[in-house]
Amino acid sequence: MSIYKQKGFSVVELMVALLLGLFLVSGVTGMYISSKQTYRMTDNLSRLQESLRFSLEFISRDIRMAGYLPCRFPPTNTNAITNWNTTWFLDYFNFGIRGFEGSDVSFPPPFISNAVGGTDAVLIFKGGLYSTSVNFNNDATDTVTLQNPFPDSEFGLGEIAIVCDPRQASMFQISGRNSAVGTLNYASSPTTIAPDNAITNIGSYSNDAQITPYEPVIYFIAPSTQNPAINSLKKRFFQSRLIGTIETAEMREEELLEGVESMQILYGLDIDNDQIADRFEAANDIAVNEWPNVITVRLGLLMATGEEVTNQIDTNSYNVAGTIISAPTTPADRRLRYVVNTTINLRNRVQ
Repeated sequence: MSIYKQKGFSVVELMVALLLGLFLVSGVTGMYISSKQTYRMTDNLSRLQESLRFSLEFISRDIRMAGYLPCRFPPTNTNAITNWNTTWFLDYFNFGIRGFEGSDVSFPPPFISNAVGGTDAVLIFKGGLYSTSVNFNNDATDTVTLQNPFPDSEFGLGEIAIVCDPRQASMFQISGRNSAVGTLNYASSPTTIAPDNAITNIGSYSNDAQITPYEPVIYFIAPSTQNPAINSLKKRFFQSRLIGTIETAEMREEELLEGVESMQILYGLDIDNDQIADRFEAANDIAVNEWPNVITVRLGLLMATGEEVTNQIDTNSYNVAGTIISAPTTPADRRLRYVVNTTINLRNRVQ
C-alpha cells in the first residue's frame, strides 16, 4: 500500500496570490469608477446641450413671430373684448411683445409667487399660423362669414380671433361657430362666454380680409414641478376651456425643460425708424408706450445639468445677456453650467 504526500499552497503563497488579486480588483474598480464618472459627465453634458437647443428653438420661434398678423399691421384697430386692457394677455394692439423682470411689481399676478426672483419673463402677443380669407362680416347678426369651411381644430368656442385687412384689425371672442359652413359669431354672451365681448361693432370687412386665431404665450423660469430643487423653463399658452357652464379664455401652464436656471433678456428699441436698434434696455426701463418700438431681443440662458457631475464646487461667474450671475446667486454645487446668448429679430417689425 502506497502512501502519497498531500501537497498544497503555503501561507506565503496564498498571501502573495491574494495581494496580486487585490491589485487587479483595485485596478478594475478604479477603471469602472472612472468610466462611470466619464459616462455621467458625457450624458449630462449631452442632455444639457439638447435642453439648450430645445429652449432656444421654443423661445426664438415665438419671439420672431411677436406681433404677427396675416395682414401688414394696420393703422387702426378695435378690441371688442371686455376689459381687454386689464386682462394682461389680451392687450395685443398696444404691445406685440412685453417683458417683465422677476422682481418687477408689474409682473402679472399669476406669476408673482411662482416665477424665480431675478429671472426675466417675456410675453409674446401673436396670431396663429393658421389663417384663412374672409368673405364679409355683418355687425347686425354679429357674424363673420369665411370664404371656405375651416378645420374643427381651429377657432374653438370661447377662443379669440383677429380679423384684419390693410386698413384695420379687430379682436373678438368667438361666441358661436360653424366649421362646415365657415361662420364665426362675436355676439355678447355674458352667461356662456368669458371674459366676453363688450361691443359687437367691429368694423366692415370684405374679401380682402384675413382671419387667424390669437395665440399669446409667456415664457418664464420657475421651480421644476417634479424636482423643485432645480429650475425649469415654463410657458403659459392661451386656451379656452369649459369652467362650469362658461367657455373661458385663460392661460394654461406647461413645463418645458428642466435645468434652465436663469433667463435674462434685453430689448432693442428702434427710436428713429431706421430698422436698427438704437439702444438695448431691460424690461423695467422701457416705458409702456415704447414697447411697439422693440425690434430685436437679446436673450441669455443659463443652463445647469440635472446632476452634480464635476469634482469641484462651481464658483464661476456667468454673463447672461449682460447680467453677471455668480455664487452665491448661483447655487454652490457641483453641477456643470453653460451659457448661451443670442439675438433675435422680430420678423414683423424688421423688413
